[in-house]
Amino acid sequence: MDKYILQMKGITKTFPGVKALDNVTVEILSGEIHGLIGENGAGKSTLMKVLMGIYKADEGEILVEGQSVKIGNPTEAIKLGIGMVPQELNLNPFVTAAENIFLGNEIKTGGRINWKKTNEEAVKVMKSIGLDINPTTIVSRLSSAQQQLVQLSRVLATGAKILVFDEPTASLTTAEVKTLLALMKKLKEEGKTIVFITHHLDELLSTTDRITVMRDGKMVSVDDTSSIDEATLIEKMAGKKMAKQTRVNREVKKDEVLRVEHFTRTKEFEDINFSVNRGEIFGIGGLVGAGRSELISAIFGRTRPENGKLYLYGKETVITSPSDGVKQGMGYLPEERRAHGIFPILSVQENMVIPMYKKIMKTGKIDYSNAKKITNDYIERIQIKTPSVDTPIKSLSGGNQQKVILARWLAEGAKIIFMDEPTRGIDVNAKAEIYDLIRQMTAAGVTVIVVSSEHEELMLLCDRIMIMHEGKQKGILDAKSINTSQDILEIALGDGGKNE
Repeated sequence: MDKYILQMKGITKTFPGVKALDNVTVEILSGEIHGLIGENGAGKSTLMKVLMGIYKADEGEILVEGQSVKIGNPTEAIKLGIGMVPQELNLNPFVTAAENIFLGNEIKTGGRINWKKTNEEAVKVMKSIGLDINPTTIVSRLSSAQQQLVQLSRVLATGAKILVFDEPTASLTTAEVKTLLALMKKLKEEGKTIVFITHHLDELLSTTDRITVMRDGKMVSVDDTSSIDEATLIEKMAGKKMAKQTRVNREVKKDEVLRVEHFTRTKEFEDINFSVNRGEIFGIGGLVGAGRSELISAIFGRTRPENGKLYLYGKETVITSPSDGVKQGMGYLPEERRAHGIFPILSVQENMVIPMYKKIMKTGKIDYSNAKKITNDYIERIQIKTPSVDTPIKSLSGGNQQKVILARWLAEGAKIIFMDEPTRGIDVNAKAEIYDLIRQMTAAGVTVIVVSSEHEELMLLCDRIMIMHEGKQKGILDAKSINTSQDILEIALGDGGKNE
């Protein structure tokens, strides 16, 4: 690690109403794992999109191995040995792993794709990172972790020597995260240079050599990982000392609003029984693949259970579609916010009021002045950071996008809100804001059901937690009785169930 393999000097990038990058300089040493962190909206992903040629910087210079380069598109970045494993995987789910790995980089003989050679080379690159699957497997049949490794295989197949990992562990189990972090270290030993973006500070501190902190589009500091701790990183990210999040013990009265009896859907979940009270924060925990997301999807009407009954406010109710769920006073924040939660090309206002257009019609037309009033009211009420109501939601940080979706359901008048991984990809400060919002909502009588892979989050936030494993309910406990995340794992993996 005696020279810079990558230097981005004085990078500035402005979007309408927003200075996303302000004279940012980041220098990466050859053969290191370099952490890049900051709150949502700090400019990390924008900086990497400039590096990949997705965005063109207004000012600044990029040097690769000391040579000034111009990168106008991702193809030019790849030719320079730069590859990126993005947060949102861009695989084609309908073709094979091998086809995805060599997409745009096809192996040809006599002008035609040599499928035999393609599959053989795909196996070689996959095995080099410990992925042992048939190269002809259709990608949609692979797990999230396997798809992540196929994406990495695609980058490695281009011969990349600089690898950018953008939130690579967001959808992985604890065991899969350990495997990926070990793989990063292996790639480093093989001479690769890695830029690692994540909100999980423990991952950075255990894996990286140096860490660059960004805030509000500016570079704040760069430190040797061995010389810094989590509290200091958080303070640098936020620009102030952050109080450690602590559990708030609440009293929730027995006032049932939702009850599920014997809910079953083959290969997803089996014989699930629970009830939730008005104003309660009810958590659903367990390992990834436990059937948690599938369960709340069925309750909300995205899918249909094959067996079981649903009661709302004591009355048996059949919900056949999400629109049915909304009519019954339900709201839903999906796990994949960008893919299923927002309409990226639409504005903050359009995203917020989209379920309630019929309610704000005036003489047969949408009352846009009322829509703007509602939007501004919630922007102020829950502190959404946006230049205006007309700003495209895709330009907001993840935390602020999540606030817009929350405001959507609050404005609609939802009384039961399902949140699937509500803080995935969100920084420490934004997490605290989301937690406070959830507590405020439930104090006002809204019921919130939270699915989270972060057991500490469930223990910190929820009143009760239902633990699932492989589609089965293993127990429901008062969150105050759970001391560590290990307790949740032991119940999930144990033979006997526990109940409050």
